[in-house]
Amino acid sequence: MVVMRSPARPRRAALLAVVVSLLAALLATAPGPAAQAADDKGLANGAIKFPQRDQPALKMLWFDKNWSYLGQRSLGKADGYSLWLSPGTYHLQFVDQRPAYDVTKYAPTDIQVTVRANDITTKTVTMWKGAAITGTAKAGGKPLGGARLVAANKTEQSFATTANSKGQFAIGGLPQGQYSVFTYDKRKQWVGKSIWAGSVKPGQGKNVDIALTTKAGSMTVYLFTPAGRLRNTTPVTVMSKQTGQWWTGTARNGTAVFKGLYPGAYTMKFDGAGVWFARTGSVLRASVKPGQMAFGKFDITQRGGWITGNLVDAGAPDVVLDPAYDGAKGALLRLFNKAGDEIASTYSGADGYFVINGQLATQSGLTIVVQPGPNSGGYMRGEGYCHFDSREFADVELTTGEETYVGDLAIPRTADQKDPACASESPAARGGRGARR
Repeated sequence: MVVMRSPARPRRAALLAVVVSLLAALLATAPGPAAQAADDKGLANGAIKFPQRDQPALKMLWFDKNWSYLGQRSLGKADGYSLWLSPGTYHLQFVDQRPAYDVTKYAPTDIQVTVRANDITTKTVTMWKGAAITGTAKAGGKPLGGARLVAANKTEQSFATTANSKGQFAIGGLPQGQYSVFTYDKRKQWVGKSIWAGSVKPGQGKNVDIALTTKAGSMTVYLFTPAGRLRNTTPVTVMSKQTGQWWTGTARNGTAVFKGLYPGAYTMKFDGAGVWFARTGSVLRASVKPGQMAFGKFDITQRGGWITGNLVDAGAPDVVLDPAYDGAKGALLRLFNKAGDEIASTYSGADGYFVINGQLATQSGLTIVVQPGPNSGGYMRGEGYCHFDSREFADVELTTGEETYVGDLAIPRTADQKDPACASESPAARGGRGARR
């Protein structure tokens, strides 16, 4: 039977008018973000030098010019690196993979490279021996075996290790800087303020003695959005307003539990999840006390915008694109920003309706790329069986926290399916599981 399109959805933001056939044909002639994303790349490469005449295994991480994380790769015991990147400026970081307690480790080394299309950028990396902080941790006069120790510097870098059964620890491979050492009791019974280790220099060590003297408390935090409890499972971090020390945990069904906390008030850092934007703010109604559980609340205030609409047959606009057989995915929809970066994706539903959402802030110049693709199994039109081409729809806008309804997006059939009934071959004949009725 013919599947008719769903009634128009409520419009909460700007309505994008889509002209069914003529405009779709015009859009097809202009290169869009999908083509831009395939721009020629350039190669960043170079040698890696080890002044200590060793060659440990390394990991390479790369970031954009603003230090936003992009990816990582194990280099093994390589003496060089190579990485294909889109044109632009990047930071590359090389990290010694030996254990944290190895005081001969190299410090992480950063370089900046500018990549050009169809070109090679060569830059040598020289690793340098890091500084080290060593010492012994105790609580109640006894060795704090298994304690976790974190050395944090003023540039917000942190390096962690675990104490042995005698409470002894070592943190090697530290970049030059000024450090504090935070201590976390494995049993979550004792806490203390950070120990100031001061300045450390490459190839040198510092020894500190740590004694935890304060009984730890606990805290349960409930996370709320304007739509109710946060439903995502996501990592969260709380920071003591008294000491600056932080604890990480996982929020599940809107609840996060932290143990082994220093007494006092706390700030929470939420990195964003699903459609909800990141936020840092106070944990409300909670003050941790020694040996007790506190209960607090954290409000997540802002969600991203979202785009909705319907996919229809350009040859018969009253007919929606419906997957041809049960279990098949709908068309893939990809959302690109003005710079050509993909920022969200989704699949259309059985009635041709789609929702593209995520942590999407107010912006214009967006493009929706619709790709029916071979994995969608074709689409039903009455008793026929149709295939459709990809299509781009440009100049889409959205607003933070609001819906943008773009109406009916007309998708053209492939060149060999001009007949109104499309192909007569059934999904079952092509290995499908039976047409949707």
